[in-house]
Amino acid sequence: MVTDHSPIDLKRLAIRDREDAYHFVLSYGYDLNLPEEAEEVYKLKSEALTFIKTYFLEDIEEQFEPLQVPQSIEKADISDLLLLASSNPRASLQKWACAVLRVMHTLAHVVSDLSAHYFPDIQQQVLGPYYEHIHQEGDQLFLGTGDQAIPLVEFNAKAGKRRESAIMKLLHKRENVAADIFDRIGVRFVTHDRMDALLVLRYLRENHLVPFPNVKPSRSMNTLIHIDKFRKTFRELFHRYRNSEINDSEFEHILRHSAQFRDVLSPRQIHRMFKRNPFSSRTYRSMQFTVRQLVRITNPLYAFKQDMNAPINDNVALARFQAARPYYRFFFPYEVQIVDVETHHNNRSGTSSHGTYKHRQRLAARERVLGSLLKPLQK
Repeated sequence: MVTDHSPIDLKRLAIRDREDAYHFVLSYGYDLNLPEEAEEVYKLKSEALTFIKTYFLEDIEEQFEPLQVPQSIEKADISDLLLLASSNPRASLQKWACAVLRVMHTLAHVVSDLSAHYFPDIQQQVLGPYYEHIHQEGDQLFLGTGDQAIPLVEFNAKAGKRRESAIMKLLHKRENVAADIFDRIGVRFVTHDRMDALLVLRYLRENHLVPFPNVKPSRSMNTLIHIDKFRKTFRELFHRYRNSEINDSEFEHILRHSAQFRDVLSPRQIHRMFKRNPFSSRTYRSMQFTVRQLVRITNPLYAFKQDMNAPINDNVALARFQAARPYYRFFFPYEVQIVDVETHHNNRSGTSSHGTYKHRQRLAARERVLGSLLKPLQK
């Protein structure tokens, strides 16, 4: 059935028998007749159960009745789970089977992400160029050198996302596929003020650190500076500067001061931001965007071909072998964030804090996975 809902939001499956279950899993991508693939599925189930117990059942809020995974669910194989998930949707075991399958499905996307096998190379190609432009002089950190140098309070690079964090993130995403995780790698520039934040953005563009044609528009957000008002102020100040009404230092002082004002988000900005991620706080401020970086990964078959002397008898296999390219190329997304230090401190406290964000995300994921298994305590 074609639908715009994620499969993990289904309340019931329609598996008829164990043979049907086998073919369902086969079409998904695992052949249960192959011991190594059956073992993979078993590991997915085992990790899914551990995840549910650790993140959804431990320290469950006082307003809900305590929950425990039934023994029959613990012992069930994948065919059992699929058949249970296809049974009476009012039955408790049916709901538990669906809960486990939801997390298994999410895990399958996380562990099967091909880029994870090449992550160190990807990390180096994405982050390496940034580190080349970061310099320390005494206690002061700079982006760039000479006249282009911009003082920084902090430069942070995130290289990788813990598996548990990736699973939790996917469990609250509508599409629920690992390709939608855009912040496995990211960089954050923390500047002294918002004027320097704009200068960092200009530096990234002018020094080709960010391939701007590969910026993802739907994941670009500026809640830090009202660009239109800043641009208008700049034009007015430049007119005064050109007419010698103000000098260099006055021009910079007034312009920096104008960049410091925090403007209320427009309804359009609010809609865009919180439609994309409803768990972000409405007090969170930054300039941030996602970039797709074209990376190169060495083809292991090519290196093997260089060292191989033994003949290949199969003509088709030989042709493919001889055509092996030295490397593969594909686009990998990462996130860039620019923020001034005052806003950075505000973002890390109260409703804007990362801990609060994670808590909201966890509650939503638990409700999506467990559904009606969560029963409020009778008062």
